[in-house]
Amino acid sequence: MHRIPKDVSRCFAVIFSYQLSDNLSGYSDMDIKTLELVQDIDGYLGYEKYGNGKQNTFISYWKNLHSIDTWKDNLTHIKAKKEGPRWYKNYRVQIVEIHEDINHWL
Repeated sequence: MHRIPKDVSRCFAVIFSYQLSDNLSGYSDMDIKTLELVQDIDGYLGYEKYGNGKQNTFISYWKNLHSIDTWKDNLTHIKAKKEGPRWYKNYRVQIVEIHEDINHWL
């Protein structure tokens, strides 16, 4: 799934890799809600997601670190993160700076 601009050079990416648990009560609704809310954050550029439904990697792209911090402070996002231990068997979050974006997407 690709929903990112063609060029994300000189921006930041948040890489969220995770394995879902068997207890997903409320997960789907929160996933939809957070994807809708993040659209309103100034500096949010888009996302892409890879995986098989149980083990996935979700990469969001951001103009700057301030934008990422704004999303971290969003109350709905905070609420979603509190559910993390129930929804995920394991997860990892990495924030990286993208210096160059060479792609061949048509």
